[in-house]
Amino acid sequence: MAQSVTQRLVAAIDTDWIEEQAWRMLEIPSVTMDEAEVCALFEGQMRDLGLDVDVRPVDDEGRNNLYARIAGQGTGPTLHLNGHLDTIPLGDAWPPERRADRLYGRGATDMKGGMASMLGAAKAIIDSGTRLRGDLVLSAVVGHEETIARKDGPLALIADINSGRIAADRILIVEGRDALWVMSMGSMVFTIHLDSDRGGMHTQYVPFSQNPLRHVGDLLAAIQSHQEHLDATTDHPLAGAERIDVGSVHGGDYFNRTPTRCTLMGTRRWCPGRNAQQVLEEIEALAKPFALAGNLHLTVEMEHEREPFETPREDAAVCAVSHAHEMVTGDQADLVGLRIVGDANLYVHGCSVPTFYYGPSNETAHADTEWVDIKRLHDAAAVYALTAADYCGLAAE
Repeated sequence: MAQSVTQRLVAAIDTDWIEEQAWRMLEIPSVTMDEAEVCALFEGQMRDLGLDVDVRPVDDEGRNNLYARIAGQGTGPTLHLNGHLDTIPLGDAWPPERRADRLYGRGATDMKGGMASMLGAAKAIIDSGTRLRGDLVLSAVVGHEETIARKDGPLALIADINSGRIAADRILIVEGRDALWVMSMGSMVFTIHLDSDRGGMHTQYVPFSQNPLRHVGDLLAAIQSHQEHLDATTDHPLAGAERIDVGSVHGGDYFNRTPTRCTLMGTRRWCPGRNAQQVLEEIEALAKPFALAGNLHLTVEMEHEREPFETPREDAAVCAVSHAHEMVTGDQADLVGLRIVGDANLYVHGCSVPTFYYGPSNETAHADTEWVDIKRLHDAAAVYALTAADYCGLAAE
């Protein structure tokens, strides 16, 4: 890419404008399922740039996915910049504040800051007169954070990509810190039920060796042993070892009565190369001996399962972001993988589009004091604009 184009794009990044767009979004509370007002704002922000906006209703309450496109002038690939407009509950991060070189408030880093940087990149491309060969698509979705939405916004986007309503050769989610997040483990919430057919009985008449809770204790010890096995056998170079964690154990309804049902709930995270059904069967095999030992009926269920993804570091869009980051910051971008999951896990498997993340910040996501650094909003916008010019290509002058 010509140095003149790079200089022109970076010079066109309007930091004050980006800050103002982020602040306007922060002033509107947009907890999941209550995104209508921020959707209307973001639609207006894209229209103010001169973009046509495809308003895609996700429900009949004004919760809309929003799509816009800077049309390419040739046959280059389509880069799709994506993010979500909803937040977790406001908590102590409300109300928003402007302080020195930071913006504070719920959504500042997760992820209204990134959404403002995405708009800033589009503005720079338009204002600088940069003509791309491929399309640059901007999309905003609802329903990301809270499980009550069941990922309705991201799933609607997947359906729209698959139907051809909106295009994507690569999806860059404008979330996370300023690093190339190219891999996430798979994840599920699992529930193990151990049910006794003989019902509850006075503990005085049941040897503790036959108490279902005793077998729950043995199962917990086996889970610890299984984690040690995972630590020794599943080290991913970016994300480390797979995990099995238990967050809830419940059994019994009275202090001297054996339980009729014992329940364990937890999370399981796994590396690329296996799928959720295989991991579920592994958990069943882990728990089965203890069910048999206690003459208990075993049921293992999963929900919120997400398959792992990994986009190669050699991918053309990943390389474009890496080069842009180095041009803007002077440093090489970190390459990271995480155990946590996000919408990339859905997009990669739902519409077969390679996906990864790069954002202005993530350090205070979901924190009581959530903030984003304004300079990093500028830098992220510059990275997105330069990435579009590199990956989509430049049209002939």
